[in-house]
Amino acid sequence: MGKPIISTRKLPSGVQTFSQVRLDYDVYVDKTLHIYNMVNNYKVVFLSRPRRFGKSLTCSTLEALFTNEKKLFKGLAIEKTDWKWKEHPVIRLDTSAANFTCKNGLKNLRDLIDEDLEDCAENYEIELNKSSISRKFSALIKALYKKKGPVVVIVDEYDCPMLDTLHFPKNHELIRKELQGFYKVLKGCDKYLKFVFITGVTKFSQVSLFSGMNQPEDISMHPDFCALCGITQEELEKNFDVEIEKGFKYLELKSKEEYLSKLKNYYNGYHFSRDAISVYNPTSIIKHFISPFDFKPFWSETGTPSFLVDYVKMQPDRLLNFKKQRISAESFAKYDKDTLSLIPLLYQAGYLTISSYDKENVLYTLGYPNGEVKSSFAKFLASYFGNSINTDSDNYSVELTDALKTGNVKGFMEVLKIYLQKVDYSLIAKIKEYYFEFAVANILNMLGVRCNVEVHSALGSVDAVIEFGNYIYIMEFKKDKSVATALKQIEEKGYATVYKRLCKGRGARKIIKLGVKFSSKKRNVVDWKEA
Repeated sequence: MGKPIISTRKLPSGVQTFSQVRLDYDVYVDKTLHIYNMVNNYKVVFLSRPRRFGKSLTCSTLEALFTNEKKLFKGLAIEKTDWKWKEHPVIRLDTSAANFTCKNGLKNLRDLIDEDLEDCAENYEIELNKSSISRKFSALIKALYKKKGPVVVIVDEYDCPMLDTLHFPKNHELIRKELQGFYKVLKGCDKYLKFVFITGVTKFSQVSLFSGMNQPEDISMHPDFCALCGITQEELEKNFDVEIEKGFKYLELKSKEEYLSKLKNYYNGYHFSRDAISVYNPTSIIKHFISPFDFKPFWSETGTPSFLVDYVKMQPDRLLNFKKQRISAESFAKYDKDTLSLIPLLYQAGYLTISSYDKENVLYTLGYPNGEVKSSFAKFLASYFGNSINTDSDNYSVELTDALKTGNVKGFMEVLKIYLQKVDYSLIAKIKEYYFEFAVANILNMLGVRCNVEVHSALGSVDAVIEFGNYIYIMEFKKDKSVATALKQIEEKGYATVYKRLCKGRGARKIIKLGVKFSSKKRNVVDWKEA
């Protein structure tokens, strides 16, 4: 019969303009009720989300709402509210499209903002005098208020100039001072403002960027707005039912439920509050549907932010201690050029997400959101912790996965040793058992094999668990100690107990217990034994 015809619906991949999505595409995931609640409850709002997560589309939606493009909202949730359809003048700024690291970085910032202000003034037939961007901003707000009433200000990617210059101290300080004076205008013009919306990846609360203005309400981790950006499971099944129906047939899966499970494991899992609601990255899930139906790391293919690359280089040891990252709510906002912490930054950038919340101690535990990010981040780390570890991965990846799939422990260990030879251990002063766990897990995750480290049980935590095909590999690593010691620990601690339920009945899986000896001198596996 052949595969079914791929859906011909037009999906908005990479489209950031609300009017285009509504007029030119077949699907819009309705976020207007969230927007209504946000505008009704707050006057100045800050929202942090990772890149490619819908921040710009949210800004565009707000602009259309306040400029009273009512026809675009026909049939959407906000139509059923008591929203007063009235036009307000809108100033929209985007500070992401310039080079701030060069010697003309400050000038580029000024020119970028100046151009946005001039465009806005021209749109409303207002003439501005030549002056600094701060004075021009103030003059524009007052002129718009006089002509059209209370003003709406929307700033997208406000932190781009700050993040890009973190490792360029002179530019960073000049830009910080310029932006601090610019945002100070908002406080002085408060009586002329209807609503202010600011988006970014990070919140520079420690550098006084917003000290001159009324502090914005940070809704980034507010439970009521955790699904403002991203796509929930309910929204996915409601809005993309056509694609889901086509997808599981195209991939020749047994059922729609199996397909939904694969989508959830690979693309869902982002939590932006202590509540249980999780979302899909819109970029990844839409690209998956139009690819057609490829399970690829679409989000990571858009590139790793340069600021994150710089901080991974500076703090590689933080990654090696990632196994139990618990941070307070305040830690998410501790950002400045001197104290920027890598782990919260990984959360803001989308590589980590909230996996659990300790209400008693008010602490968040972070983890990878899904298979896409886990695999992508492993490849990213491999480029810094390995010597050309990616160049010949295809030559061995099939061997390694085939060995795991068939229970060929010897074949698996031999290929793993080849990969471990490429790991650059010089980055870490002291070789510890956990670094070996990290290296093994990173290699496997890079190849798309599910490997979890420090998996807790009733009597302790097993070093690594690999679930692949019909096999579950329980691995205990020992540095410069015998494999017998490792196997004894597996038995005494009962690490396999929790997995025994998977070894019965239909689809039963086999447990393989592995003791592995790692030599700190040779920096590789020197012995292993299967129980």
